[in-house]
Amino acid sequence: MYNEFYGFSRDPFLIVPDPNYLYMSPKHEEALARLVYGIKERRAVMLLTGEVGAGKTTLIRYLVGHLPASVQAATIANSNLFAEALLRMILAEFGRPAPPDTDKSALIRGLQAYLEGLAAQNRRGLLIIDEAQNLPLDALEEIRMLSNFQVKTHSLVQILLVGQPELRTRMKDPRCLQIAQRVALNYHITALNPEETRAYITYRLKRSGGRPELFTPDAMDMVFRLSRGIPRSINLTCDSALIYGFAEEVRVIDREVVSKAAKQLDLLGLVSAEGCENPAPAPPPAAASGADTRAVVEGIVGLESSLGSFMQDLKQEIRKFGDQADAVTGSATSLTEVLEKRLVQDRETFDRLHTDSAKLKLLLKLLEDTERDVH
Repeated sequence: MYNEFYGFSRDPFLIVPDPNYLYMSPKHEEALARLVYGIKERRAVMLLTGEVGAGKTTLIRYLVGHLPASVQAATIANSNLFAEALLRMILAEFGRPAPPDTDKSALIRGLQAYLEGLAAQNRRGLLIIDEAQNLPLDALEEIRMLSNFQVKTHSLVQILLVGQPELRTRMKDPRCLQIAQRVALNYHITALNPEETRAYITYRLKRSGGRPELFTPDAMDMVFRLSRGIPRSINLTCDSALIYGFAEEVRVIDREVVSKAAKQLDLLGLVSAEGCENPAPAPPPAAASGADTRAVVEGIVGLESSLGSFMQDLKQEIRKFGDQADAVTGSATSLTEVLEKRLVQDRETFDRLHTDSAKLKLLLKLLEDTERDVH
């Protein structure tokens, strides 16, 4: 949508894991180096964890794409499987799908025979299980049993468990002690710091053919505070900011544009705008009714009363535009209804809107959009 306007060859901030867009921060470089070492040294069980959106899946896909020919990888993305279903999926990922009526013992024998065949070719298997924190206990036990497959002193298959921080917690469960004791290598990917976040944004912009200075330094600083350095949240925030910038025909993304994007993402629970400074107020519209709108919003921003008072005043302001709302499209009416329902149902959102005056300017955006649609 905004690619042509900003000169991108492709979307720079897609949240789909793409190894071609992997930004090698020092944390990701170290994680990759450890995994490469573990694979080379034939470590039986390895563990990689990180927060949601930290880039684990992207890193894994990059790793698989650069494995030596001696390593045959199978990646399991759906880990919420019991032991027998997991065995079937492992065989299928190794290119050896089993007939539907094959029992568990036959599945194990088939997998072992396949791995022994790889070993006879001086090769070995690498089993990667993503989102491993979702594995049932019997599936974890089955994975431990797979690590027993050996030829001489080497494992027939290496196992890489990838997951969120809860996976490390699960490994401390006494019921998981046996597999936890076999973890020979582990690493946790932490969030990016402010400098790494700026470098990440610049890398993505350049990788997509855009201008590296498209985001101002203060805009990037706000992106860091909103995303807390999590790559997926950075992508969401930057993508939303580019959509706003395109809609308003802004050639440079500054903190004001990022702030507008943050309000929408905050309402969806995708980022938290708490602690971020308010952007500069928008220029007043030329129409006389625009001045009335600004007066309404300035009055709301100045409110320091209780949540109940805020809700009452907000409904009064919405009713002021009732006549105009009747003339707008059905989508605008639906948007007003959704807003009111949101205010009634989500108490936490109300609290944030009450204490953070920046969020109240979202109302200005909605009201001004409604007014423009009418005129």
